[in-house]
Amino acid sequence: MRGLICTVAPRAGTADPVLELSGPFALFRHTRLYGRALGELVPLLAWCRRFRLRAECVARERRLILPLVTGDPIFPAAEPRRYDSRLEERFARDFRRLAPDWDVVREPEPVAAGGTLIFPDFALQHRHDAARRWFLEIVGFWTPDYVARKLALYRAARLSNLILCIDEDRNCAAEDLPSGALVVRFRRRVDAAAVLRLVG
Repeated sequence: MRGLICTVAPRAGTADPVLELSGPFALFRHTRLYGRALGELVPLLAWCRRFRLRAECVARERRLILPLVTGDPIFPAAEPRRYDSRLEERFARDFRRLAPDWDVVREPEPVAAGGTLIFPDFALQHRHDAARRWFLEIVGFWTPDYVARKLALYRAARLSNLILCIDEDRNCAAEDLPSGALVVRFRRRVDAAAVLRLVG
């Protein structure tokens, strides 16, 4: 996220999560680089249904607080991309074509995991049976450290309805995977038919 550190956690007494963004060296120095990176995110708020932003800024050696809330005038950025990658876009298109009785929800509600929140790539929801709902995460082209952290969070979440689609190049060992997760290995393209067989 533009070289910034992002942590997400539930907020006590509300269903709304809190995102905290900072630069990796923000504790030691405040730089224009971080300010610009953070500033680039503000126009994206115009695409959120609800938001509240509190930014701590340093301008000309003065510490200032910038508050923004839903309804404040913000010049909007271009509409955010619907998918993070072509891999995700292809999977969603293929699954919708093969499974007309299922809804494919991009970036569904967050899941609590070890004091933080994780955001699955998709939820698969059967249109005629609310109990048939699966979270799906595509573990693709990421660094080994990122994959290890992501899998640790999913282990902490203890989901009984999780499908992991794992790039064969990731070399994820069985002991690294969350207990009970269903796994689809892939190369270049997630096999939507294999996922459909798992969810029935």
